[in-house]
Amino acid sequence: MEVQRISHLSKRGKITSDRPCLPAMKSTVFCLLLVFCLALLPAIIVRAASENVLSSPPDPEATRIPYRYAFGPDVFPADVNPLTGLPPDDASLLERRPIAIKVTNFPRSVRPQWGLSLADHVYEYYIADEMTRFVGIFYGKDASRVGPVRSARLFDERLMRMYKAIFVFGWADDPVLEFLTAPDIRPFLVVERAKNCPPLCRIGPKGAYNNLFADTSQIDSYLQERRSNNDPQNLTGFRFEAAIPRSGHAALSFSVRYSPVSYHRWDYDASQGRYLRFQDTADDFGQGAGYAPLTDSLTNAQISAANIVVLLVPHTYYLRYSKTDIIDQTFEGEGYGYAMRDGKLYPLTWSRAAEDEMVRLALPNGQAYPLKPGNTWFEVLSDLSTLEPQGTAGWHFEFVLPKD
Repeated sequence: MEVQRISHLSKRGKITSDRPCLPAMKSTVFCLLLVFCLALLPAIIVRAASENVLSSPPDPEATRIPYRYAFGPDVFPADVNPLTGLPPDDASLLERRPIAIKVTNFPRSVRPQWGLSLADHVYEYYIADEMTRFVGIFYGKDASRVGPVRSARLFDERLMRMYKAIFVFGWADDPVLEFLTAPDIRPFLVVERAKNCPPLCRIGPKGAYNNLFADTSQIDSYLQERRSNNDPQNLTGFRFEAAIPRSGHAALSFSVRYSPVSYHRWDYDASQGRYLRFQDTADDFGQGAGYAPLTDSLTNAQISAANIVVLLVPHTYYLRYSKTDIIDQTFEGEGYGYAMRDGKLYPLTWSRAAEDEMVRLALPNGQAYPLKPGNTWFEVLSDLSTLEPQGTAGWHFEFVLPKD
């Protein structure tokens, strides 16, 4: 008996095999029914699987990762902090201006400082005499004690205008005060007065030098008493994505050396997905660097960051004295930099079109650089500074001052 063969088609229309069929006439109807049933089978299986998934309870793990999508740089939900890409501790905290607080880093006896682990952003930059200082930007979290609070520099005025921030500081030299007391920003300065504790108080022995601290939760009521405007400001400009950019170089550790006196290191902790800060413990004029974890006296946690951004900014001498210098960092226009997140380093560019606009970060292809949702530390280096590889997955930044 002759056997006929009918080609069987898969769902994508490709011939997958030849199946034998019964002789003509009586078997023809059976073969057609068989082919029809086989064609319906995948759809039945898919439908059954779909109904099973829809009827199953949701995976609890899927609900524990709520911020996997991207935010920014220009549009943010009302309940997302545009400085971190995360919800604030309290939604009402976003209904105010950011608070910028000047925090000392020297002498080493002031460490561990208070409150910096709760800042959304922290800027570190060179002030003079081999030393650096910090400016903490507090917006999505409050800190009951931040400091020690110290004197301002020219770069602080640039940050204050960029964030449209309240600026808390100890005092400043006259050339710096000339910029800070401009009529449009003077109402947003908070300095020590006879009757403004809180929010700015001396804590510790009388006569001590580094004992001035700020309470960010008390700033708003203090501004209300002064009738200073504390309305929320436009802070858009940063892009946040949980997904790790595909490009980048391995960066499990990197060091930043501002001077033989002020230097530090960031080590990536994969278990936390964050960089941990280690700070200088002694001057290094050739005898070797020494490091110890930098912690926060308020939280007892080691200082850490989801993102580190190195900004290469032109440095110039505004004034030179016999004992010290006043340095200005030009933080407008465009420049280059680097960013570290999730154990990788990325070259980038930064730009600011106007003094009251947030800095924008971009990859070399022009696309917005995606920060990891979380806090960011900014290392402000001169545009003369150098970068060298260190080991298999490490990097070293060396700060370089202009000669004159």
